[in-house]
Amino acid sequence: MGVSKPLTLRSGQHFEKAGDAEFYFQQILNGGELRVCLIDDEHTAIDALFRDYCAATEWTMPGVPLGYFRDINRVNERITKSFYVKYDRGEPDDFSYIKAVRAVANWKR
Repeated sequence: MGVSKPLTLRSGQHFEKAGDAEFYFQQILNGGELRVCLIDDEHTAIDALFRDYCAATEWTMPGVPLGYFRDINRVNERITKSFYVKYDRGEPDDFSYIKAVRAVANWKR
């Protein structure tokens, strides 16, 4: 069994274990309407997770994130719900909150 890794996002939101963060973001993903931009605490939490994920993986965003929403994702005949980021230029892009949490939990800042 692996070691529990605490996780603190740039927003200051803290989770004792990465699994707690995964559960929290899963609740956001499954808790609202599709294709509707997240607002308030949900927006703040997803924005911090996404930006920390990009920093942890050294991925350069193709623009400035303007908002985030939930939608259906079809990949290789699998249908799942995903978070999407809407940029100031270009097409929205999906991202996995599970991959994001794991990358941030393992990030050596």
